[in-house]
Amino acid sequence: MSNYILAGVGTIEAFTQSSTQPTKIFTSKTLQESGISISVTAEDIRGGLSNPLLGRYFHDSILEANITDALFNLQYLALNVGGEVVIGGSSLVTETVTAGSGTLTVQGTPVAFGTAGTVGWYTPAGQEDWAPLTFEGKVATASVTSGSSYCVRYNADDSNIQEFVVPSAIIPSEVHLVMTYPLFAGGTSPEAISTSSQVGELIVDIPRFQFAGNVELSLTSSGAATSNLSGSALASYTTANCNDMGTYGTVKQKIYGGNWYDDLTTIAVDGGNFSIANGAKNTLRVIGLFKNGTGVLDNSKLTFTSAQSSTASVDNKGVVTGAAAGNTNITITVTGKTSIATMVGVTVTA
Repeated sequence: MSNYILAGVGTIEAFTQSSTQPTKIFTSKTLQESGISISVTAEDIRGGLSNPLLGRYFHDSILEANITDALFNLQYLALNVGGEVVIGGSSLVTETVTAGSGTLTVQGTPVAFGTAGTVGWYTPAGQEDWAPLTFEGKVATASVTSGSSYCVRYNADDSNIQEFVVPSAIIPSEVHLVMTYPLFAGGTSPEAISTSSQVGELIVDIPRFQFAGNVELSLTSSGAATSNLSGSALASYTTANCNDMGTYGTVKQKIYGGNWYDDLTTIAVDGGNFSIANGAKNTLRVIGLFKNGTGVLDNSKLTFTSAQSSTASVDNKGVVTGAAAGNTNITITVTGKTSIATMVGVTVTA
């Protein structure tokens, strides 16, 4: 079994949950912290004389991700509270205005400030003596000296603003989250130690990820705020299997330039030798033994050869068809690595 070093914080990508065309929401490559935690609660099942342990029942499983980004993104806040970022809004602006006869006329268009209407404030330029005023259109009546400069502050629409509403009933958003971590060569051999470059990736794919909803902007005069992207995976039911218990996600290991059979040691046909009626069909199920486990192999990655096609033929999908009564052998080899092969006997009955 190959050993690797898992290091660094990697990157994360978030997509909308759509069965047709998901939209990428953001990509973060500036993480300070990024990791997953998988846990489950166990209950002991005991009974009988001396109350021995008969088994264990596992429940309340959870997959959590702890993610912190060094940079700020408005989407991070919106996703945590279930808000939707929209373009356009209003904000306070400040203009320098030359006073008319008892009036101040601004260039922009004042809009309501909360529920107070189109109000504003003004002060002589260079001072901090702000006084209130109310606009009628762009003009406000004020106690000013004609021809003097005043600073006027008021609320105005701005198409460059992006905003979202924080609802009182917060329900954090769900996204399709993909976390990618770098893998480096590892082990104790000189070759592994000298090969320090990235050799692959560990990919954690979570179809339903819900943000934690915890947002805190803690700012100091000598520091910068970080963004919390932590949350939990929700169960996803994606198969038609009647016994499907759902999944939280998939963990994948991708090695650059590697072949699927690099760690394969041997193969065997499930069930071994078999009998088949003349004209009947049987699809071979081939099991592969890897250095780190076993698994059913995709027949498209194998080569099948019949010793006597007149007795039993086999196609490139591993489907054996009885042709005449008798016995023959089917040889299976790994395409691309013919040194790994096996043979199964077939008996065709009349």
